[in-house]
Amino acid sequence: MKISSLDGILSNIQVTDNIMKGESFFFNEVQRIKKTIERIRDGKKWLILIDELFKGTNQEDAVKCSTVVIEGLRKLPNALFILSTHLYEIGHQLKHYPNIQFRYFETAIQDDQLLFSYQLKEGISNDRLGFLILKREGVVQMLENL
Repeated sequence: MKISSLDGILSNIQVTDNIMKGESFFFNEVQRIKKTIERIRDGKKWLILIDELFKGTNQEDAVKCSTVVIEGLRKLPNALFILSTHLYEIGHQLKHYPNIQFRYFETAIQDDQLLFSYQLKEGISNDRLGFLILKREGVVQMLENL
């Protein structure tokens, strides 16, 4: 990858809870985003990598929180954000912004097998693969046999 001059790289990947401090996974996600915002509003050039915003809460809150955070972060002209998410719903609310782009990895299904091209495609994926994987790995059958 070729990247122009950056002042720093931050990642919000592998956030965990802290039972000893009584801090939930979601609370620590919020704290990580808060610290990221405090750090990057200095006008410098940043690359920020975020994996699965707000996976520590329910679907509705995750969509709302993610949308608010992305709408705010997109205002920073010197920062490049790369975010991964399974929350395809946020795309409908954010696609009108000219400085937000959506990409996904294409997946094909052939004879109940997943085939990955490892090619980024423009847009938002419509793939729903969770149940297929659960079934393919025999979990559905195991549950039926209980």
